[in-house]
Amino acid sequence: MATRKFSDPWLRGLKAAAPGTRDEWLDAGESGLTVRVSPKRRISFWLIARYPEGDGTFGNPSRRALGDFRPADAKDRIYIVKKGVTALTLDEARQKAREWKAMIAEGIDPGKPAQEPEPETEPDTIASVFAEYYKRHVMKEGQKDGRGKPLAPLRSASEIQRIFDHYIFDDLDGNERWRNRLIGSISRRDVTELLDTIQDASGATQSDAVLAQLSAMFNWHAARGDDFVSPIVRGMKRTKSSERKRKRVLSDEEIRIFWQACEAQGTFGAFCQSLLLTLQRREKLRLMHRDFVTSDGLWTIPTEDREKGNAEYIRLSPLAMDIVKKQPTSQSAPYIFQGRLKGPINGFTKDKAALDAKMEQIAGYPIPHWVLHDLRRTGKTLMIRAGVSPHISERVMGHVIPGVEGVYDQHDYLAEKTAALRKLAALVARILKPKGNVVPIKQRDRVSAHAGENLKAVSG
Repeated sequence: MATRKFSDPWLRGLKAAAPGTRDEWLDAGESGLTVRVSPKRRISFWLIARYPEGDGTFGNPSRRALGDFRPADAKDRIYIVKKGVTALTLDEARQKAREWKAMIAEGIDPGKPAQEPEPETEPDTIASVFAEYYKRHVMKEGQKDGRGKPLAPLRSASEIQRIFDHYIFDDLDGNERWRNRLIGSISRRDVTELLDTIQDASGATQSDAVLAQLSAMFNWHAARGDDFVSPIVRGMKRTKSSERKRKRVLSDEEIRIFWQACEAQGTFGAFCQSLLLTLQRREKLRLMHRDFVTSDGLWTIPTEDREKGNAEYIRLSPLAMDIVKKQPTSQSAPYIFQGRLKGPINGFTKDKAALDAKMEQIAGYPIPHWVLHDLRRTGKTLMIRAGVSPHISERVMGHVIPGVEGVYDQHDYLAEKTAALRKLAALVARILKPKGNVVPIKQRDRVSAHAGENLKAVSG
């Protein structure tokens, strides 16, 4: 144990001990007086002495608690003082140590030994709280209803796990965010900055989805203890209820610019093109495995338990298959869209920013904000425009078919989905290489606007 001359400034500057440990020093100014610091930065005074045994003998040296440290400035409230424990300034602790030693010298026990503080549990991190939350609240482990039947897990279990994995624990680039942050250290500012980052990268709707799941876990945790208060307050949502469904669809002009920009973006560009041609969710396409795609384009899409969706099989269009075949292959690269390491593609934030910059460079003007999920909506819109029935496009996308039809209609619709994806690819091909000088309405409006701006500039 290190020896140090205690002082009020030095005690104020003590840092919390590492989790599962405690730091301790011996006072050079008062023999036997020690100070101890816990992982939660509780600072306490102790006296090491040979205490009377009651039979005239003295026991082996042992510690007894004198009290918790309190700065001389009574206004300072940043120090943890355990309830029911005396709070002492340094001078008061030294005085109490002297009084105790005087009593011991006369054979008087200064009091019953103070119990050692209960072992402090590991600090609650975001990851550790989520693990318990997921087990008890989401999966309902060990819980039963009024009739004694086990409760079913939440249907949104996989989505909850996805949100925490890709937006809260880490970002889409695999960089750590809050995984090891103490839950009590999360402030309103932290929440706001996180939501801002997600909104900029993935849109306001995704930001609100993250907020909803984070709020649910915080409230669950707050209900189980006395010390935690959720930092989430009303007014943090980024959208109004009437605005939460995005409507952004890329125009024909934007699709041509997008496609050209993707050609210069390597694997990520090919991935984005495939999002438009398959209508699948980003995570499904990211995990497309070579073992699950046949030579004629039949893609088996793994589905998790309780996951919504019925797009278990789709046959890729020749245009989509051409993109797949162009991706590099190796024994160590089992995914179609391989990442920089051995896993599937990641790094969406940086790559999307680079794609946006390339699109603006090609266009010569700023492209209105869009997110990757908008490609799925754009593809759906194009498919309907190509003459595909809505109920077929819904099945391609893997949406739940509501009502009686979803229960009794067990046809796989593989042929219909194949035809739909071919029609989509054909329309995309026509958009990329339009015949004649026919300008689509949205493009014509943009051209007119630019012409008007140029005319104003010349006349001005």
